Amino acid sequence: MKLHQQYLLLHGQLGDTTEHTLTLADLAELLDCTHRNTLTVVKKMAALGWIHWHAQRGRGRRSVLSLLAPADQIAAEYMMQAMDRRELQEAADQVRAFSSSLSMQHYLNQWLLGYSGHHTESGTNNESIDTLRLPIRQQLHALDPLYINLLAESFVTSHVYDGLVQRDEHGQILPALAHTWDVSDNRLTWIFHLRKGVYFHSGKPLSASDVVFTFERLQATELRTLYREVSKRILSVDAVAPLTVRFQLNKPHELFLSFLTTSRAVIVPSGLSANTAASHSERKRIQSRQIPIGTGPFKVTFWDNHMCRLEAYPMYFQGRALIDRVDILQIPWITADKREEYQDLHYGTNEAVESPFFHLMLNPSSTSGTGWTQASSGVTVTKLLTCNTQKPGPLNDPGVRAYLQQCIDVISASLVGTTDMMNSFARSTDKQEIVLNIATIPQYRLDAEQLALALYPYGFSCTIHTGGMEQFKGDWRLESDLILFSLIQDRDEELRRYDMYATMSEHLDPFSKAKVRQMMQSIAVSPHIADRKQVLDEVERFLITEHLMFSLSHKPVETAYLPTVRGLSFNSQGWVNLRHIWFPSKELE
Repeated sequence: MKLHQQYLLLHGQLGDTTEHTLTLADLAELLDCTHRNTLTVVKKMAALGWIHWHAQRGRGRRSVLSLLAPADQIAAEYMMQAMDRRELQEAADQVRAFSSSLSMQHYLNQWLLGYSGHHTESGTNNESIDTLRLPIRQQLHALDPLYINLLAESFVTSHVYDGLVQRDEHGQILPALAHTWDVSDNRLTWIFHLRKGVYFHSGKPLSASDVVFTFERLQATELRTLYREVSKRILSVDAVAPLTVRFQLNKPHELFLSFLTTSRAVIVPSGLSANTAASHSERKRIQSRQIPIGTGPFKVTFWDNHMCRLEAYPMYFQGRALIDRVDILQIPWITADKREEYQDLHYGTNEAVESPFFHLMLNPSSTSGTGWTQASSGVTVTKLLTCNTQKPGPLNDPGVRAYLQQCIDVISASLVGTTDMMNSFARSTDKQEIVLNIATIPQYRLDAEQLALALYPYGFSCTIHTGGMEQFKGDWRLESDLILFSLIQDRDEELRRYDMYATMSEHLDPFSKAKVRQMMQSIAVSPHIADRKQVLDEVERFLITEHLMFSLSHKPVETAYLPTVRGLSFNSQGWVNLRHIWFPSKELE
């Protein structure tokens, strides 16, 4: 046991009292070591000024132990040493134990400032390796595109895989793994022609069989995947030639090409190993934790519970990345602020908090300093609340929904006054509480708690239920009255809105569901973007007018960067494109 751990053990056993009377045998028992080793430990701690040991000679005589060093200081020192040794689990344990300590946060932030950003390292042959180190709050649970749910996972996979087509930062759909494509007049048959000379990170050449495998795997999954409303239109996919793939749809869908630009439609190799675990959950866990193999600009060379290493793939068909390596350090305990950064791949985010990245900072605060330049990715996040009117309850009453809307408007605008309807309710002693259940995911629980607290004075009694992403995407949410989530509005906004309204229709009353579904059908067959947007806006107006959907906040996503960062650009989801990042030589500074 390390000396820091032994001191923290003593502090934990003896408490905050400064002086303690005990025998050497008592101390040896606390430290679980021999008398001789105990004396050595005491001498070392005394020499460091952590303790004062006033020994009393004679068997059974009680000595006086004074604990001089604050426990959080020792824990912070131990955390720093563990971080330097990359023993991240031990470091995490100390940070969690002293999460409210300002000393701990100071030490941690100082370490992160030194660790993060651009570093030049030496390779095995003394070659220079340009490395970008990025700490993130989220744990990477999966990097297989079939299983990803979190935005951190999407960020990594966007650099590891490619799709048949891609969307640029202006929203235009461009060739990617397919250099061109054809579509039949009836919009049911789509043929994609693959590039020659594209290789997976394993060295395997890309072929049409990989595309067939990818989409057959997607269609066969029991998971409720993102954009399922579009992907289920795929009737068949087959390889008509080694580099030619044909999709047959059961019905035309004008968002099919947009779907192919998303993270759910990236191509995985047909040799992706299967597993024979007994349960579906166990198969999912094993599959999702495998090292991913794609065709993207970076390949994953290391991945565990704390770090993911990306290295530039020299054979990338669109050109090698300018930086050699990206180390993504997963530190969910990065600051004392308990709010999480972008969590849910589908529905978005809580308030993003400042991260002490040395060169790149997501959603920076206004106090980031004059040396930072802010750039907007053009992405916004809208936090939403929707009503489950399929479930019998108070929200089946349009008047209750209208009253809820007025309350939310007042709360969101931080208004001092109240409406006549709200005053009428507050004055009416004969009215019963409106009891509601709010469903959300754990990352949004704080938002749900704040909303419930704000609604309480207006007669609402809200209970909050949180469930994992797989639960949230399934029927679990239908047991609640209100559903809290958020929508990312990026270059795929049209597809995201379509998918969101299709999902929302599942928890609407029969009339509202039929109305939304009817409008959604016209979107699927409309060839013009402007016409589709008009219908999407009509769906939104209907949901708002009927008080079935409430907007809680709307915020842009921004990135701050230092002048040392060159080549900053964003992909269609608003991610910084790591392939284009580079750093001038330090000799020029």
